[in-house]
Amino acid sequence: MTSPALGTDLAAMRRLNGQAVLTTLWDEGGPLTASRLAASTELSRTTVEAVLAELLDADLIRSEQLRPRGAGRPARGYRLAADRGVSVGIDIGPHGIAGIAGDLRGTVAAPHRRIEQDLSGGADAVTAITEIVESLLEESTASTRELAALTVGIPGIVDADGHPVKTTVVPDWLAVDIDAHLRRMFPGATIAFDNDTKLAAFAEIENGTIGADETAVLLRIGNRISAASVVEGRVARGAHGAAGEIGALQRVAWPQAQQRLSARAEDGLELLFRRHGGSDEAIAEFAAGIADGLGALVLAIDPHAVVVSSSIPEASDRLADALRSELAGRALFVPELRTSSLGAAAPCLGALAVSSVAARERLFSQEY
Repeated sequence: MTSPALGTDLAAMRRLNGQAVLTTLWDEGGPLTASRLAASTELSRTTVEAVLAELLDADLIRSEQLRPRGAGRPARGYRLAADRGVSVGIDIGPHGIAGIAGDLRGTVAAPHRRIEQDLSGGADAVTAITEIVESLLEESTASTRELAALTVGIPGIVDADGHPVKTTVVPDWLAVDIDAHLRRMFPGATIAFDNDTKLAAFAEIENGTIGADETAVLLRIGNRISAASVVEGRVARGAHGAAGEIGALQRVAWPQAQQRLSARAEDGLELLFRRHGGSDEAIAEFAAGIADGLGALVLAIDPHAVVVSSSIPEASDRLADALRSELAGRALFVPELRTSSLGAAAPCLGALAVSSVAARERLFSQEY
């Protein structure tokens, strides 16, 4: 007769073995043979085959016949059933909403799209999020019940539990409690919020613009100017989720610098940044106007790099050059100035990556 303690130990060992196989399949992505899994997990071939049988029964993995490499019977490969759920990342602000959908591992299934509209009202924001999520699910040929995780980037402060707590950009959103509305609309999904610029910083780490162990500042220039700090490869949050919010200081005057630049861009900001020669003075003035705030962040964390991100590619390049000169007189050590290749999609990509992490946690916690 098996003792209860022994049964518990065996169940724990079985779960650890399953976690090891799932982790390897998640990290590798492509199909792996039982022999390869045994080598990677340091489990016996017999144990791996038993785990694979259980995971197949639970529909957590897929099996496929691999292309033969020579004589003999072709091997079978196993891959994570990443298509059994959908991860979604949303970026929403007062002027519009953008979204992207992927499988559980975050591989894009429905590409980034943006809709410009007035979303300053909380009820309008709830409707916009619901509609774009449903549209992304439809494009991914998935149903609402297959939504595994949804992460929403907002222009505001989000606490450690993923709940919005403060925003001066869209205050009506807090009164409506968008979080509660979305949980009712998508009860089967893991739902979280985060600051849009912090999500963009996470995307820059995932993309490799910011190294895994680097300290950096992300400076985003769009409808507003915002920043996030990365310390040794991790997005800094602070005690209340407000780390990097240097723009909240009125004396930094980032909004005023942006207003002056917009006033000089008679034909629009995009044309201003694309125009050479005549726009140099305006760009230099703008860089000088935001350099005090950026310099304070640089002095605070001593970064390896400042990453400049804008939806206008020419803006990132030209501003990086102008800011390099301005920081020379404000920083003890001038960091490397880099430009982002992600542009306006960065917050969505960061949100998708966070959703993928949540989907992984849910997948690995399932009983089988």
